[in-house]
Amino acid sequence: MVHEPYRILLLEPIQSVATDIISWLQERAQIVHIRNPHEAMEKAALSHWDVVITDINAPDINDLDITAIVKRANPDTSLLIVTEHKKVDFIISAMQNHADGLLFKPLEAKEFVNKVFKLAEDSREKRAKGRKVVLAIGAHPDDVEFGCGGALAKHRADGDSLNILTLSKGEIGGDSRTRALESERAAKMLAATLFLGDFVDTEITHTSQTIQYIEKIVQEIHPTHIYTHSFHDNHQDHRNAYHASITACRQAPNVYCYLSPSSTVDFKPNVFINIDGFIEIKLLVLEAFSSQSTTRPYLEADMIRATARYWGRFSNYHLVEPMEVIKGHS
Repeated sequence: MVHEPYRILLLEPIQSVATDIISWLQERAQIVHIRNPHEAMEKAALSHWDVVITDINAPDINDLDITAIVKRANPDTSLLIVTEHKKVDFIISAMQNHADGLLFKPLEAKEFVNKVFKLAEDSREKRAKGRKVVLAIGAHPDDVEFGCGGALAKHRADGDSLNILTLSKGEIGGDSRTRALESERAAKMLAATLFLGDFVDTEITHTSQTIQYIEKIVQEIHPTHIYTHSFHDNHQDHRNAYHASITACRQAPNVYCYLSPSSTVDFKPNVFINIDGFIEIKLLVLEAFSSQSTTRPYLEADMIRATARYWGRFSNYHLVEPMEVIKGHS
């Protein structure tokens, strides 16, 4: 059996220390090394890692900040702090922030390697338990990310398998090649598999061609959770994507319909997904669609926040994404 390399993020500003660590781990791991503290924060939050190793002690960002970010975005990701601090209060703070391990410099190679790979395996085992397979379906680039980007980030943090199906390249709204690249960039941020269709923008139907295209992907990945457009929408592509999805995903146990900028007043959600801890990730993902930002006010960060806050009045004023439940838990 071929072992899939562990994915490890190394946040180490000292190159000589990083070089040693990489040489110890590289036979069994894919390692991304980051030296800049601010880039480290973004990488830690956006990507899916088995282990994050942090040795950051900048004036405005330290190991405890990194630990909090990682655990908020990906609770199952193992976090190992490498430090020279042996003060009791630091050790207690690290544990309170749910760090999974603490090693003091100077590092001993064998002990370090054993610790890292044990944490990596623990991380994978936690993610494997109760893992969901998610398929989010949209008619155009940015539909899915606008409607359920926060929910997808939440699924990702739970270790679920993410898949995004975008039926068209959105050529009416801009250059199709640019929009395809933006979709790929957004999917990469969410660690999602992207299925990008070639249906004609504004001419998507709910005939057998669309249904069979979706069915083929459903049969490939066997999703447990579907997110798709609502029927209560002014855009014909969105309504037809809804109809095709409902038919193609009829065997899926959980089906939810998300909000769109073109949703009508008949959109009546009955579940509200708390995205308090994932709004920043959603905003970063939507920034990938830069070709649309000047012509689509609904993609502006303050509008995204305002929309999430508005629907939060139905959920103790959290930031939320509203969903109509077609099937499953409400």
